[in-house]
Amino acid sequence: MVAGILLDLSPLREDRTFRNLFVGRTILLFGVGVVAVTVPLEVYTRTGSTPTVGLVSAVESVAFLLGFLGGGVLADRTDRWRLIRITWALSGISFALLAVNAAVWESTALTALFVATNGLSGSICITAMLAVMPSIVDRSKLHAVGALNTVSLRLGSVLAPVLGGLAFAVGSAAWNYAAGAAAAALTWVLLAVTPRPGHGRVAGTADAPEETLTGGTAPDAVEGPLRALRTGGRFVLGEPVVLGVMAAGVVGMLGGGSIVLVPALVAARFDGLPVAVGAIYAALALGVVVGSLASGWVRRHPRPGLLLLVLMVGCFALYALAGAAPALWLTLLALVAAGAVNAVEEVLRYALLQLRTPDALLGRVNSLFSAQAMGGAAVGAIVAGTVGGIVGDADALWVYNAVMTVVALLAGVLLRPLRRATRESVEERVA
Repeated sequence: MVAGILLDLSPLREDRTFRNLFVGRTILLFGVGVVAVTVPLEVYTRTGSTPTVGLVSAVESVAFLLGFLGGGVLADRTDRWRLIRITWALSGISFALLAVNAAVWESTALTALFVATNGLSGSICITAMLAVMPSIVDRSKLHAVGALNTVSLRLGSVLAPVLGGLAFAVGSAAWNYAAGAAAAALTWVLLAVTPRPGHGRVAGTADAPEETLTGGTAPDAVEGPLRALRTGGRFVLGEPVVLGVMAAGVVGMLGGGSIVLVPALVAARFDGLPVAVGAIYAALALGVVVGSLASGWVRRHPRPGLLLLVLMVGCFALYALAGAAPALWLTLLALVAAGAVNAVEEVLRYALLQLRTPDALLGRVNSLFSAQAMGGAAVGAIVAGTVGGIVGDADALWVYNAVMTVVALLAGVLLRPLRRATRESVEERVA
């Protein structure tokens, strides 16, 4: 019984290709986190200008967005495995150039250029990795893959900035970038000796050409990039479950804006204790890890779409409870639960998208989802900050999430195809 609840680790044990790819993706995500914290510190230390820091960060964000969208098209029209290796190498080279620039040239313009290169290549690589995974593992393991991805993503987003900040404090930006370059080089060697994908979704198709195992289809080869993106968009609009997941994702990811309200909440309710801010972030991270590790039961749920919608409502309700709690320990408890619920949401979103998307469109659909996640979190932060300015620091977190709970309930009512989707209908093979 316990084994049925816990995360299924069999994809890591049974498949060397997936295992190496997972290790590579985790290291790449850590590299992204290190860059995210090191670049602002480096630029501000050099220039003392906050607007310059904002400009360089904006360049990085635009590069990531373009990489996600363009990477989806590339992942669907080229060999995904080759694309991963090329973009991984470019990411490592950009780390090395950032290190040299930080130690020798000390040019902010070059920092922006190399950061853009790193963001562009890294986001394309992440998109290609997401698109290739269903061709590596069996369909029945996609929920486990989603949980493993969630663990690596969240741990990377929490630990990498901390490690990057500490390394910058005791060393320099050049050391951070050099460490990223070394890790990228070692992982590239690991990927270079990794067997190419050859089963998973297309298992049993012995006469399938190699390009269908790693991405790329003849019809897309004649489409321009914008037309190819439109094709992906039309598929999303025409596939009820995928459309529902995307729409629910827009609502769910607005919850990411709650993070920006934490410092104000601590200042207003908990005497501004720095340790309270750290404890809150740690509680969320702990919840995500616990939720991911205990997500083994998700695949057996008969109504995955309904479960996703219920979890989304529950997550907002728990955030609201955390904001209204009279004691810090209650806030932390509610946030651990919210993090766990959010992790299961992410596992479900990933699995539903992979199961209902044809292989030829996996790159574009995953890129749209990644861009949506990035944009949704940014919009959520703006909206949450606006709410905080209206209702005050002490009440912003619970008011914002109480409103979002109602919005999530309305989304659940409107997204009927997703709500009614059954396990059997979701797991039917797609062309």
